[in-house]
Amino acid sequence: MKKIIFTSLALSLLFLSCKEDTKIITNDNKTVNTSTTKITDSPSTEKPTTTNDTKFSWDNITTSTEDIGDYPYIAPPKTMKTNKSNSGTQSYEFHKLQMFDGTTLFDLEGRVDKMSIQMDPNSKQWNQYLFDKSIEEYLKSIGAVLVSDKKIPNELIKTWGTSPNEQYAHMNKFYVGDVVNDKVRMYVLKTVDKKIGFQIYSDTSTGNIGVVELENFKQTIEKVTAKDILNDIETKGFASLHINFDTGKSRIKTESFEIIDEITKMMKDNKDLKISIEGHTDDVGDEKSNLKLSENRAKSVQISLIDEGIDANRLKSKGFGQTKPIEDNTTEQGRTKNRRVELRKI
Repeated sequence: MKKIIFTSLALSLLFLSCKEDTKIITNDNKTVNTSTTKITDSPSTEKPTTTNDTKFSWDNITTSTEDIGDYPYIAPPKTMKTNKSNSGTQSYEFHKLQMFDGTTLFDLEGRVDKMSIQMDPNSKQWNQYLFDKSIEEYLKSIGAVLVSDKKIPNELIKTWGTSPNEQYAHMNKFYVGDVVNDKVRMYVLKTVDKKIGFQIYSDTSTGNIGVVELENFKQTIEKVTAKDILNDIETKGFASLHINFDTGKSRIKTESFEIIDEITKMMKDNKDLKISIEGHTDDVGDEKSNLKLSENRAKSVQISLIDEGIDANRLKSKGFGQTKPIEDNTTEQGRTKNRRVELRKI
């Protein structure tokens, strides 16, 4: 009997030794002592958590030897066309598309075209299946590789900004389609001398295609000097300057004050020179409003030069609105060049 009691006592002490007092603070700030059973160390049967840190690499993409044609290397299927009046249709000499490979985001910079696709007016209603099937089979035929057909995770979308407005602004710049709420198919294509990215999106009413052909960035900004401005006026009869104004207004932006300083220097070094300051806009907006805006911007430059000490009798100002484009207004690059101020010798 004593042996049984001793054994029971030993087991009880062993059980108590495996207990550990734990303090819990309740909502009313009272401290309560509880006991938890210690678990002795043993080999874990759980598999370690792993993360995929693999980043996209062109080295992993097979080089295509197919004839891929000319840029943009893809066109809408028959019975469909690019809607050039849609804001989703844009063309850039240098821009970027942000791609997704199922795990990470990566940027492709170079020549970019975005196309909003619709049915030809003579055809039936929008056929999403036809669009998807046609694009998929064509890209496969030229050796393009599908790197993702998944929705971009919310945690990555949140890196674009904390508010929905910031996220959608980023999306509209660097994607086609609604990647915030839906998936976009991402393809890449590598040939001997080209690297190309494709974004493909469709829903029940439209389709979108994004194309980027990789190019190295080339700096095109050069300091405008008084000597350069005078040389253009004397050799070409005018100097074309890109003075930045507040959007839709005639207020000169701070970064363009340096150009005003160079014009002032030219006028002070050439006291007999008289110039006409002429404003020009792109064709976005109302024609009458653009004419008034160009007049006000030219006048703003004139006033700035007068404030810098240039005799008002040596200056005239005039606006031409959108009537004298020097580039195609259907592209962002063309519109940028058309928004200009010209100085002409009088």
